[in-house]
Amino acid sequence: MIKIELSNAINGVIKKVIDTQYNGDDQTVEMVTVYELSTEDELQYFLQIIKFLQDVSKDLGLNSGSDYEPNKLVFDIDWGDKYTPTEEEINKRIKDLKEEIKDLNQYKKLLSDIND
Repeated sequence: MIKIELSNAINGVIKKVIDTQYNGDDQTVEMVTVYELSTEDELQYFLQIIKFLQDVSKDLGLNSGSDYEPNKLVFDIDWGDKYTPTEEEINKRIKDLKEEIKDLNQYKKLLSDIND
């Protein structure tokens, strides 16, 4: 049986995975991971939280989809609903979305060429 213990730390979260049937035997193994959550760099803070959530999901055996499925759970960073972005941030978002649309159109054309 696998047991997951989460504990608060001053600078983050400690995750302990305890496997009581290690290698199919009655051996017990503990794997400890420390997720340091420093608030000095907000982006790194959120990236570490995403890593933590992905790891816990994987440890629990939750199916979050894959790159080869039509649906996949994705942890992402985005603006808050009440956040007012700057003009520069809006322009960057527009540029990124245009690039994504361009990539999707190229992929659509590729699929069309394959099916013809």
